[in-house]
Amino acid sequence: MEKETKNTRAKIIQVATRLFMDNGYQSTSTRQIAQLAEVTQPNLYHHFKNKEEVYVGVIESLLSDVNEELVKIVEDPNLDTISKLQNFAECLKTKHPFDFDLMMHDFRTKLTNETQLKLFILWNQSYKAPLLSLFEESDFAMRIGLSPEVATTHFLNTLSPYIKTEQNSSSLSITQVVDLFVFGISANKK
Repeated sequence: MEKETKNTRAKIIQVATRLFMDNGYQSTSTRQIAQLAEVTQPNLYHHFKNKEEVYVGVIESLLSDVNEELVKIVEDPNLDTISKLQNFAECLKTKHPFDFDLMMHDFRTKLTNETQLKLFILWNQSYKAPLLSLFEESDFAMRIGLSPEVATTHFLNTLSPYIKTEQNSSSLSITQVVDLFVFGISANKK
């Protein structure tokens, strides 16, 4: 019975992930999730108290899966910092199915303050912490006055448009994005 419960919960999370990814939080209903997961709504509510709890389950699952990959990249002793940044960005592009901007909008506008705080803490642990440690242990010198915290935030903000589910074919490659992030656009040195 316990295995069946885990399978049902996993199926709900899988279906909800696709619906939230495609439609966002607001446009996804528990009725749609239950129907596509082939469970009744009462069964869905047996596993999750409400839609917000389903969303939290989706985000927890996503962050956990992606975090494992990110930590492996950051801790790889065979890669230099630039290669780690490129692999980090590629991992987010391929493993993070949500549009960052949509996800952050949903976090800020559709969820309770308690849920926002919970997801913010999870996001910091799963995505931001590995990247922060990468900048703290970087094999290249950062500009004076620029902290690893600022570099981390800026890198994630820079990546956001490049890790959306639908890519414009004329957008920059991850390698180009990392190169511009690390070296800038100026050929002149001060």
